[in-house]
Amino acid sequence: MTPGHTDGWGIAGFNDGRAVYFARRSESAAESENEYREATARAAKSTSPLMIAHFRKASDSERAVSNTHPFHYQDWVMAHNGTIFGAAASFPLISAELQGDTDSERFFLWICEQIHPEVDPTQALVELLKKSREGLVYTSLNFLLSDGKRLWAYREYGDKRLDKDETVKDREDYYTLFFATLPMSVVFCSEPLSRVSSAWTPMSQRTLAVVTPEAPVPQLIRV
Repeated sequence: MTPGHTDGWGIAGFNDGRAVYFARRSESAAESENEYREATARAAKSTSPLMIAHFRKASDSERAVSNTHPFHYQDWVMAHNGTIFGAAASFPLISAELQGDTDSERFFLWICEQIHPEVDPTQALVELLKKSREGLVYTSLNFLLSDGKRLWAYREYGDKRLDKDETVKDREDYYTLFFATLPMSVVFCSEPLSRVSSAWTPMSQRTLAVVTPEAPVPQLIRV
């Protein structure tokens, strides 16, 4: 697990309930610094109730806009951190079509097809994760997912197919997820951002956090 998330970046949010991109680029934020600054400024001025930003570190798929998180599907948005091996076999799609060729996008589309029609998508997501995890091999399932009305944040690192000299503790320390509750919002990120808050709460393994405008304090669910 080497440092550096330089294979693309994206910022997504919602406008009148529709998923929108503030920007999505296949190079690093440093390589497109002006575009990155402009995108963050647009996002800050928007009326989006929430935003998801992602800095990509590619595993197998090439640098391409279509492979850059966050992904959109039917006004749902998702960003994933980790690698899921054998995703094509593990996540058969009904009608959704891939725009790129990443395991992360396939994971997202599969989740959407499974829980989108459900009356209680949170419970459906919990049951889906419980049911599917045993058949999956992955470094991490960590993700942020939103339908514009709710935000789900999930943390789960894997203990299979370790790299040479890699330990499960290495996975635990690398694939982290934290949240900070601010006066007007809640922020989730892979690493604490000291400029945002000095009080970050680490999410435990196999924990799903749910946030809504009506309940801005994260509801934590053990999965």
